Amino acid sequence: MVPRSLLGVGFFALLLTGCDGEELTGNLFDLTLTGADNQCTGNGTDHTERHQYRVDFDNTDLIVAVGEDVWATGTIDGCNLEYTSIVWSSLRGGFEIEWQISGQAQVDVAGGDGCATDDDDWVGTETFLVTNSAHPKVQPGCTYSLDVSGDFAGYAGPPPDDNDVPEPVAR
Repeated sequence: MVPRSLLGVGFFALLLTGCDGEELTGNLFDLTLTGADNQCTGNGTDHTERHQYRVDFDNTDLIVAVGEDVWATGTIDGCNLEYTSIVWSSLRGGFEIEWQISGQAQVDVAGGDGCATDDDDWVGTETFLVTNSAHPKVQPGCTYSLDVSGDFAGYAGPPPDDNDVPEPVAR
């Protein structure tokens, strides 16, 4: 019988490992996303959800993921992080809607200082743009925005070499 403590370690290692067996890497941020503005249907601004984003840097290029699921690519310039998702599709009330997420944030990379606020390491906005809609009450071109804020939560995998993390520059 395998001790429960080893099962936990194995499960944790599985979470940090991609499907191809490579260890996931990147800065982890515990974020709260709060509805800010809804020009599509007018509701949902009281919506709140929490996610842990994994941001993996390759010089100034980056990917944004939740776990091993990469959902956006972008860049960082000093403290300014910008990213854009793939186009998503889902059914709402039996009607297909497609949307894309764009985000921008002031980020304290690796929990540093000087970019975001005193209380947060990530302060930004995500905007959902409806790109196509068969729903009669949701028009293409409408947007829904979320305020995004949170804290650096450590690293997925080993901490990066200093050469792998862009140097923050307060602006």
